[in-house]
Amino acid sequence: MLRSDYLVSLSSTMKLRPLFVLLLFVASAGVLVWIFHTATHSKRKQRTDQWTETITDLDACCRRKHVKAVQYDHFAGIAQDEQQNDVSRLFRAMALSERVQEGNCADAILRMNGTYAPPAKVVVFRGTTDSNLERCIAYERQSLAATGGGDVRRALDRGNRYAARMLAWASAGDMKHIVLMERCRRARTRHGGRSAGYRVCPVCGNLYAADFCDAYCPLCLTESGRFIRFE
Repeated sequence: MLRSDYLVSLSSTMKLRPLFVLLLFVASAGVLVWIFHTATHSKRKQRTDQWTETITDLDACCRRKHVKAVQYDHFAGIAQDEQQNDVSRLFRAMALSERVQEGNCADAILRMNGTYAPPAKVVVFRGTTDSNLERCIAYERQSLAATGGGDVRRALDRGNRYAARMLAWASAGDMKHIVLMERCRRARTRHGGRSAGYRVCPVCGNLYAADFCDAYCPLCLTESGRFIRFE
């Protein structure tokens, strides 16, 4: 009788053993998933915290570029209505340049596990083409003076050369835009002349007057054949 009870108990235990093994496997898998999630989440958070200052600088640059792109497109339409075709071309070229640089900085943010959302609404200014040129030149100078290359230095201090390069391209673009707007304004004041058009590098947003175009973009080495034309 005892042997029969023992065999029944042993049989029940053998039947339950697969269930115990399955439960043990599930528990082990759950522990491994928790450990992996905790480790990766902590690493990502640490990396994001490390780049907080750089992400903030990139986000500010993105927003500034976005607003200027919208403004330049708007000013291009005003210049077109006033039959100021050369100024209209310059504004459209600058708008594209700003969008390329905004995209570059936004991509750098994503690489550091950050997020970027462009401004939901941009208030555009209205005025004549002459006043719009003056306003844009003054804003670009003020913006450059405010940043002073500090965002690039901070990225380099953090060892983030990629972010520093994107911010440097953006700053170089601002300086180039000032030069081209002043050149355009002088040409209109002196003889109302027409330029040969403009070229925009699709990789870094570098903007050229077509009559001074290089064979390669000096910032990113993109071949000039890929430049986007505004004629």
